[in-house]
Amino acid sequence: MIIKYVNPKNQKLNLKEMDINKFNYISKIYSFTTENIAGYFEQLKFANKNVLTVVASGDHIINALYKDAKSIIGFDINYLALIYTELKLIALEELEYKEFLDFFMIDDENGIARNKKVLDYDVYTNRLRNHLLESTAKNWDMLYQNFNNNGYDLRNSYVFNNKYDNNCLKINSNLYLKSELEYNKTKEKIKDKEIILINSNYMDIKFYDLPKLKKCDIILMSNISDYIKELYDKKSGYLEQYIKDIIKIFKNETNKIVCAYLYNIQNTKYRSEIDNPILRKDIFNKLNITYIEKDFKSVMENCTDSVIII
Repeated sequence: MIIKYVNPKNQKLNLKEMDINKFNYISKIYSFTTENIAGYFEQLKFANKNVLTVVASGDHIINALYKDAKSIIGFDINYLALIYTELKLIALEELEYKEFLDFFMIDDENGIARNKKVLDYDVYTNRLRNHLLESTAKNWDMLYQNFNNNGYDLRNSYVFNNKYDNNCLKINSNLYLKSELEYNKTKEKIKDKEIILINSNYMDIKFYDLPKLKKCDIILMSNISDYIKELYDKKSGYLEQYIKDIIKIFKNETNKIVCAYLYNIQNTKYRSEIDNPILRKDIFNKLNITYIEKDFKSVMENCTDSVIII
């Protein structure tokens, strides 16, 4: 596996610059997806496809590789997300299934108590560090040093977003974690892959002259649509602008864009314009955009989630 970075904005991290309240070039790390990727990836055909995806926890990348994607480009404004994903990919190569769970999961094996082995410094130092890119390794060294080389304290700190972070939810959300067998399949599939990580927001992707960017068959925007109100700094009308922008930036004649992930669609207290079914239908119709909505069981009990695919 080859990992390449494009435009890493913060080669030398300074945690004092972290903004814990919003997405920035140094923001909280999501250790695992908050989406039911295992639920909605079944709606897309990844085999031999070129994929562009939000990086976030790295799980979109790993699950797309599990589903036999041909190539992967990940983008994220948060540089911490990129180096965390590199660590996760290296761990997938170097650690066995149980070791991987011990290193990344916040709960113990039974999901009852806190896992004291999480981000274990000895595992990082002896098994993973030498396989990371030099700049990544230096930044992880710094992160560990900020917590006296105590991985448990680092994983349970403000550096990570640990909301809804428990073993059962995370395993059920990810195809590659369903069992040791599926994990080992993924380990084999990533061996000859090249993964490109771009330190950028989605609006600036168009400025990067990468041939593979123009050939992306599947674009995964994750739940960016939840935050577009802040991104566009508008109280209303931001959904229409978002849809116009991603069509202009990403759409071609044949590709598919998963433009939004909707949590708990029965909830009528809308967090964003995208969650309002009447409003989003009106906007898509106004823009004459063909789209489908696919519903599936959430990993949260008694909830249904959905994705919107252009």
